[in-house]
Amino acid sequence: MGQNGEESVNHWISEIEVPAALISYAYRMIQRSFAKELSPYRIGWGHFAILMSLYEMEGRSQDGLALSRGFDKTMIAKSVVRLEEEGFVRRETDQDDKRVKRLYLTEKSRNLRPEMERIGYRLNEFLLRDFDADGPVLAIGNLRKIALNASEL
Repeated sequence: MGQNGEESVNHWISEIEVPAALISYAYRMIQRSFAKELSPYRIGWGHFAILMSLYEMEGRSQDGLALSRGFDKTMIAKSVVRLEEEGFVRRETDQDDKRVKRLYLTEKSRNLRPEMERIGYRLNEFLLRDFDADGPVLAIGNLRKIALNASEL
């Protein structure tokens, strides 16, 4: 315990046996790191996730993006508006289905890709820094199982 009777975060982490609490804590710390890294670009974690998805496959629909990443459609819509305002994406109406909006990168976001990838890789390398040779593969496998279980909630 600390001087004021409070336990330290490291003590709590080492003692807690509740996966959801550990995942929640890791998520908050990752969000904090992304907020700091992404602030010069005036975007947040959700915007980053959209850009990374579009780097993988441009022309996705907003709804398809929401479904493929487990995001709320309203959050995607609001995030896309912000990305448009910042000049990172443009929306185009699908020629075959006028109700569908497809998302495309701008030159500005294409130029930013190396920096966005650097931010993502750096964070993931940091999270896996103290693992032995097999650790990252095992960690990803276990986290994937947790995510698949959570997808059924």
